[in-house]
Amino acid sequence: MDALKGAIAEPSSELLARAFNAAPNGFLIVNQEGAIVAVNSELESMFGMSASDLVGQSVEVLLPQGLRHSHVSLRQGFFDKPDRRAMGAGRVLYARRATGVEFPVEIGLNPVAGTQGALVLASVVDISERLALEWAFRGLFDASPYGLLIVNDAGVIVMVNKVLARSLGYSQAELIDQPLHILLPERYRHGHGALMSHYAQTGESRMMGQGRDLTALHHDGTEVPVEIGLSRVRWQRQQMTLAAVSDISVRKHLELALRQANANLEEFTYVASHDLRSPLRGIADLMEWIAGDLGDDAPAGVTKNLARVQQRIERMEHLIDDLLCYARAGQAATQYSQIDMLELVQEIVELQPVPPGFEIELDVHIAPFQATRTPLETAVRNLISNAVKHHDRPTGLIRVVAHEDDSYCVVSVVDDGPGVPPPSKERIFKLFQTLTANQRGGSGIGLALTKRVVEVHGGRIGLISPVANDRGACFRFWWPRFPRRTDDESRNLADHPAG
Repeated sequence: MDALKGAIAEPSSELLARAFNAAPNGFLIVNQEGAIVAVNSELESMFGMSASDLVGQSVEVLLPQGLRHSHVSLRQGFFDKPDRRAMGAGRVLYARRATGVEFPVEIGLNPVAGTQGALVLASVVDISERLALEWAFRGLFDASPYGLLIVNDAGVIVMVNKVLARSLGYSQAELIDQPLHILLPERYRHGHGALMSHYAQTGESRMMGQGRDLTALHHDGTEVPVEIGLSRVRWQRQQMTLAAVSDISVRKHLELALRQANANLEEFTYVASHDLRSPLRGIADLMEWIAGDLGDDAPAGVTKNLARVQQRIERMEHLIDDLLCYARAGQAATQYSQIDMLELVQEIVELQPVPPGFEIELDVHIAPFQATRTPLETAVRNLISNAVKHHDRPTGLIRVVAHEDDSYCVVSVVDDGPGVPPPSKERIFKLFQTLTANQRGGSGIGLALTKRVVEVHGGRIGLISPVANDRGACFRFWWPRFPRRTDDESRNLADHPAG
């Protein structure tokens, strides 16, 4: 510290020397010839060299070999125009430890006067850990499957990842240092600055534009529907805004298609219910009158044909009822109750017993759980009924198995019937699909209805066939064991938030 005292030569030099040595950053003092005059303890530790090894040495000894020659002229230039400044603005600077290992540093220069003439006080900070974290963040930022960008408070894009740039038709380089408003449709630009300023002041993480359709401007001038989440982050020593931007074009398209399909189905079922049922009942009444007019003397062939017409009317009415059930199945029930699965299956079998010659085995081992009873009961009943209806023998065995699988109740209805041919597996769950043209009064809606009920309540359904010896079918569905919020409920809450 004698060298430091001589360099400063002030009445309080002893106090300054102690403060210099105790500083948490590395400090060194260099004279105009480039010789190190003094170093503090932190710098000794940082470079792995003692003060006695450093004092009197050229400052270039602390630099990588390849930078030493060019640094001499830079050092001389600083003493020609000494001023307080940081070195290497915009670049990563490197220093060299005694072991030869290079590491990134930040360096600040400050000219000072001493009895030895012009000096420079240099502060040195090892930023290895900070750079490692920054590089890790950049790696995660670029590798994110979601579009991300960082904007400073002046509204300039300072960082953007590949996903976002690609989704909006740009390269990353084209967006860096550009104003954010180039990604906004013209109608949003006028008030966007005020919104950004307000958000910078509040700083809470949130979703943008809840309840509204947001769009971003593609490079080709078209608009892309997006969802945007905002968070305040510290980046490049400034508070900035991180925006997560998701392109929801595909989802919007699917939602529109589903909404249109449901609207068409509702319209069709309304027509089927009101415009078909009434004339159908009229035809049934007319047939009864004809049968009454003919009386008991009607020819056997006529009586048979009248009976066949009546059967077809009943089948048509049944089809209309099934269509109405299918349409109503498009909305999830929200009345949850405690379900005992074994009790539910036993009640189904009691209320809708299987024909003589059929046997039902129950293998239900699952604790009671919260679910919507009517839709779940409908799915199980339909599968049991389907197994009986499509059996090809007067006797048969149907097994109902239920067990837990993580957050789902898995229900399997297994029969020993003819099974489902491979070509039919793809279409078995579609409307109006039956395995044969003469199936017993089947409308082809039962399995489609079951699939719709299961999926709208957050489950899924599948088919395994054959089960054994080239026969049998196993219809298995997964039903959530815990209450789930539906899309309709979420939209209603967004449209009518509490408070």
